[in-house]
Amino acid sequence: MEKMDLSEKIAAINRNHKLALKVTPYELVNFYGYCRRSWRNVDEINEKLLEKNVEVGSDWYQDWFYAEVPLLYKGVYATTKVQSDSVKRVRIMDAANNKPTCVKTDDSLMHAITLMQQNDFSQLPVLNAEDQSLCGFISWETIGLSLWRGQEGELVRSYMSPDVMAINYNMPLLKAINKIAENEFVVVLDKDKNLSGILTSADITSEFFSITQAEAFLLLEQIEVQIRNIIGNAGIRIAELPKLGKRDSKSVDDLVFGQYKMLFGDAEHWSKFGIKNDQQDFVNFLDEVRKIRNDVMHFDPDGLNPEQLQKLRNMARYLIEITSPNKE
Repeated sequence: MEKMDLSEKIAAINRNHKLALKVTPYELVNFYGYCRRSWRNVDEINEKLLEKNVEVGSDWYQDWFYAEVPLLYKGVYATTKVQSDSVKRVRIMDAANNKPTCVKTDDSLMHAITLMQQNDFSQLPVLNAEDQSLCGFISWETIGLSLWRGQEGELVRSYMSPDVMAINYNMPLLKAINKIAENEFVVVLDKDKNLSGILTSADITSEFFSITQAEAFLLLEQIEVQIRNIIGNAGIRIAELPKLGKRDSKSVDDLVFGQYKMLFGDAEHWSKFGIKNDQQDFVNFLDEVRKIRNDVMHFDPDGLNPEQLQKLRNMARYLIEITSPNKE
């Protein structure tokens, strides 16, 4: 079967409203003439899709650039495109999806040095020469330490360390950040335990500016995803959503914290959310998060203080507890 382009997929879905087809973020961005994703052009593309009576069935701003996501006929109820798993995982990082350059235990030391020099790598995973399993890593540090200890030999096995930190492709990114901070880098294994990438502190900081800032961004995003899921699962109609100024809201994903407060502060809507806690306490907590979010998004030069960061951690944990108590 010949592969359909995006316009053909849209036409097919409009002919059959029950049809669900696959697209990638790359396909969406490329079709509409953009070079990369940003929250702004993602919003614009979503608007253009809705004009053609289709929508993406996930928060494709968070998906890996080449991941397949569902393209569906647009709905009637106020839903959210965010995935039911509100926790951002390692798999969304580009570096986690690029199979790393490796060396084997019986490769020459000079081969490893050449690869690191040519590619500006600080380290390389080392595979067992017999079964290709991960058995350690070699780096400028392990080479220097081995030479200082008087190590002789010409093979990688003599200059490697077995103490490599491997993490799962689906590990929460917040946990991975701590592992990276402790180990400088981690090796990422996919669902079949095969090497799928390497994550370094540089990969994190290049996307999130700093480890602290990264945690704040990730926690805020996780909190907002959880809030949107609560609203999206409550059976609220689009017409009931608060307005964005003079403009009607078309989706839960259009809302911001001011509108969240309005929804959760309304007695009739509150009864639909199934939250057993105190309503005003919940709304007050949302307002605290809103204030912290403003500091983060406006890049407050003083940064977040430990109390603010802890409030975000508490809110993220709390929302997981009240929405999915049996889920990590």
